[in-house]
Amino acid sequence: MLILTARQQEVLDLIIDYIADHGFPPTIYELAGLMGCRSPNAANDHLRALQRKGAITIHPGVSRGITITSQSVEDEAVTLVRSLLNDDEHARENAIAFLEMRGVEL
Repeated sequence: MLILTARQQEVLDLIIDYIADHGFPPTIYELAGLMGCRSPNAANDHLRALQRKGAITIHPGVSRGITITSQSVEDEAVTLVRSLLNDDEHARENAIAFLEMRGVEL
């Protein structure tokens, strides 16, 4: 069981809700806006803390490279397929990143 501060849980919930609504995770700038912060540094600090505690994984060099650790691969794949079917803006790049992170050659 993860032990998160109230604010860390709020941030994690924001990320989970964003993924549920859009099919992909927010960027750091989008997360900062959701948190009510002007600076992406605050969002980045929370992301690093969540990663240290094992709640998320951050994939360097990927614009929307946040993965909820507790989310199964199957759940993540279903979310990506929904995003593709809904023709969401970044669905294709997120699906490619998902496959590349799992070693699938394209």
